[in-house]
Amino acid sequence: MENKERNEIILGLACELLEKMNFEIERAFVEDMESEEGEEQVLVGVAVSNPGSLIGFKGRNLTAVQLILSLMVKNKLGRWVRVLLDVNNYREEQKERLERMAIDLAKKVLETGKEAAMDYMSSYERRICHMAIKKIEGVRSESEGEGEERHIVIKPVVL
Repeated sequence: MENKERNEIILGLACELLEKMNFEIERAFVEDMESEEGEEQVLVGVAVSNPGSLIGFKGRNLTAVQLILSLMVKNKLGRWVRVLLDVNNYREEQKERLERMAIDLAKKVLETGKEAAMDYMSSYERRICHMAIKKIEGVRSESEGEGEERHIVIKPVVL
């Protein structure tokens, strides 16, 4: 099966799921994404008229719907495809917000010389922050904690 055919199936499943959840889809697309791990990964982008209830508090509803969609895709295709669901460009805005937050906190760590902890985050959110912090000389980041309490600590690099 070619990616185009796979993507059409994934888009159809996404639209079907959201329509069953009573969301009116204004537009939808799917595109292949680069994956550092070499796994199949696609972005499903949709625009809906009432995105708040679909996204939920800190994107928790979106994450749950994304998991359900991923399982539907695995069931339909017989193999795992990492599906990233984006509603009304929430993911891009979230990424920019997390990067700004991580960079601002990293600058504070550079100024004070003291480590600083960020709030609890999902693995997706932590990855965005780690990547942003990696670009700043003089600081490093580590994930600490377990489960839902896992968070990032930004530390000064000691020479």
